[in-house]
This record gives sequence, C-alpha cells and structure tokens, in this order.
Amino acid sequence: MNFRIGFKYATWWSLLVAALLLLPVASQAQLQKEQVLTALIYNFARFVTWPESSFPAQNAPLIIAVIGDGALQKEISSLRGKKLEDRTIVVQQLSFAQALEPNPSYHILYIPPSFSKRLSDLMEAVARRPILSISDMQNFVSKGGVLHLQETLPTISFSINLDSAEQAELVISSKLFRLATTIIKNGQVTEGP
Repeated sequence: MNFRIGFKYATWWSLLVAALLLLPVASQAQLQKEQVLTALIYNFARFVTWPESSFPAQNAPLIIAVIGDGALQKEISSLRGKKLEDRTIVVQQLSFAQALEPNPSYHILYIPPSFSKRLSDLMEAVARRPILSISDMQNFVSKGGVLHLQETLPTISFSINLDSAEQAELVISSKLFRLATTIIKNGQVTEGP
C-alpha cells in the first residue's frame, strides 16, 4: 500500500473513530444513520475554519442550525453543549422562513432532503455568507451547497464544493479532500479516490 492510500485510510478511520466516540456506548451496537451523520457533521466542523468576523466575540459559540424537525434534526440537537475547539455548540431549530432571514447568525446549516424544491431560495439566502451548508439531498454540491453526505452502503461518503466554500470564506482542511468522493473546484468536477 503506498503512502497516499495509507494516509487516506488513516485519516478516514480517525474521523470515523472520533465520530463513534461521540455516541453512548450502549447505542454503538445499533448505530443508526442519523447518529453517524450527526457525528460526521461534528467532525467535519473540526476541519473547517470560519473567518473571525463570523463570531461576535472570541469565545462566541458555534451555532448549528437545522431546518425542520425530522429524526436527523433531533439527533443533531444532541450536539448542544459539546465543545469544538474553544467554542460551545449551540443548536437552533429553524422553520423555512427563519432560514431565509437576512444576516443569519448560524455557522452551519443542515438542509434536509424534504426542502429540495426550495433549495435555490436557501442557497440564495446563505450565498457569500460564512456558512457551512450541509445536506444529504441528491446533487446538493452541484446546486451550490458546500458539503454533501451520501449513504453508500456500507459507508457514508461525501462531496465538497470548494467554490461554494471559497465564496463563503470558509477554509476546508486538505485532509478532507483526500477522503471526498467528489470535489468541485473552479467549476470542474474531480472524482476522489
């Protein structure tokens, strides 16, 4: 195995192990998709740097906003109060109308697939704002989203739109590039490993 492939798997396993550590021991035997996606969202946030101007104070919380109230949205609420670096995580549940309000204060926005018909409105609302948009809806990154999570049994893969991340002034660690199945950069789609 060459170094690049070995490093890729080591990084992927590190993310997965960290994700599993977030789950209570009793539920590890019965992992559900929502728990894994929530853990991955938390861990992906560790590899993203937001501009300092997106936080009103040095110790301001990292705000994760979720639209709707499905199973994944409820599971994401379990991140409330956890620490990410030196920031406490705050989780806000939003209606569609609240997600469209000008000058949002959240840093991560999870958009469920049930809002696919309204995605263009949501993408317009968060365009050029320091917001990590995440969804598991089909074609999310090709429609302007930053991070797409996709269940590809038996694992979950992800795609990154670096153009959208750059417009949002987000810096995504190159460690994630090596694991992504698809990366969009300068309008070009590159398939990952």
